[in-house]
Amino acid sequence: MGKLKIIFLCCFVFLISMNVYSITIYEISYEFKGNADFPKYTAMLVRYGNGTGFMRVKYFNKTYTDTYVVNMEFEEAESRSKIDGKLHLTLQFKGKNPFYVVNSTNIKTNEAYNPDVLWFKKLPSEPNFVPWGVTSQNIDGTFEQGKILSIKLMNTADLTRAYVKSYFLENEPFYTNLFKPASNDNKVVTGGKPSPPTTTVPSASGSSIHLIVVANTEDARIGTSVVKDVNNLYSQIKDVATFLKLPLRYTEVKGSKFGKASVETALNNLKPGSNDIVIFYYSGHGYSNEDNPAQPYPQFDLRQSRFDDIKVATLNASDVFNRIKAKNARLNLIITDCCNSNLGLLKPEGKNFAQTAKSLLTWDQSYCYNLFMKSKGSILATAAKKGQYAYGNTDLGGYFTSNLVTSLEKYLSKFQTTSPTWEEIIAEAQASTVNLSLTNLCTAATTCRQDPIYVVDIKQ
Repeated sequence: MGKLKIIFLCCFVFLISMNVYSITIYEISYEFKGNADFPKYTAMLVRYGNGTGFMRVKYFNKTYTDTYVVNMEFEEAESRSKIDGKLHLTLQFKGKNPFYVVNSTNIKTNEAYNPDVLWFKKLPSEPNFVPWGVTSQNIDGTFEQGKILSIKLMNTADLTRAYVKSYFLENEPFYTNLFKPASNDNKVVTGGKPSPPTTTVPSASGSSIHLIVVANTEDARIGTSVVKDVNNLYSQIKDVATFLKLPLRYTEVKGSKFGKASVETALNNLKPGSNDIVIFYYSGHGYSNEDNPAQPYPQFDLRQSRFDDIKVATLNASDVFNRIKAKNARLNLIITDCCNSNLGLLKPEGKNFAQTAKSLLTWDQSYCYNLFMKSKGSILATAAKKGQYAYGNTDLGGYFTSNLVTSLEKYLSKFQTTSPTWEEIIAEAQASTVNLSLTNLCTAATTCRQDPIYVVDIKQ
């Protein structure tokens, strides 16, 4: 390997805690006292861990003869406010682009509905934002203050047919997807009509998941967080293996075993079958090789101590990618979350996504099966392009990894209406990472922007 020009190495990487980056579903009922004809509104708010989502609002006239359901996208906005004499952080969900899903009178136009703004709050010491208030902007630009009547955090058990039907039409993809039987042999007739068409999910027997995690858990600056995050990653992949009933073959390179020799051994010992899945994850310091400007992917710092020769104790992400591809498994995922810069300063901690409570939800079985068992090929994805930091903090973890797992969680949920692809999952994680990085405050000498780079060579 050619001579490396090293100044100081950055950075750390974190994986995501599934207790933090999750899907939140709230049902929130509220009223506007100035609206006597429509005294009560109920919103179903669906929020993903990266701040995307939607809301549906249902309301009736006071005699319940007219029924309306409105779908809205939303934008999030964070701010601060004094509430009951104490400084709180606030989170606004600003409804936009309303359209009527149910319009029993057929006299309402989409423009007739003034989008609602749902307000959440939390004290700085608290982890999650919780519902607090509601406002609505009138046509003349004034705001009408509403009053929240009830709040419920929704879980899978709460999403009954009757409940979902109050917000979704029976022919909408979300409704049909949520209530399709597990197989064609399990047919259910509701209301005299056949249930929606189903997809039989084949057995995943004969395959295994091979997970290799390389983690610098004894680094004085990042070790504690890496230990916690490795546990979270293991739990996530174990969930996939359990959900698909696949054996999980797990290899850790961490603690006193961390180093290039152990990584080499793990790669040499990797012998996947032709229908297996290989997942390689690197968590540690990374840097860019200045002597190879054409190399877009980062070098791993695999030194066991600062006295080791960095010219020897390193591997490039693309080298690991090529070695794993040569093993001829069906699906290879090589994910790294580390800096890709040779700048001389350690990066600052980055800003968090706002956090809301976690709803306990199941995945869509066919989505998970299609993504992991029908995909064939390889993915190499890393947190930052050449010359950039990989931001993170002790609460959120690494920006790219947390957004990637959040995106995966989102696309495996029953709230999606089409089977996901790896391309759209990673593309959303990339976009969310860029957006979050741009909320940081940086000096003139550094850039906050973080652009994950990746190659997806997958057939489904």
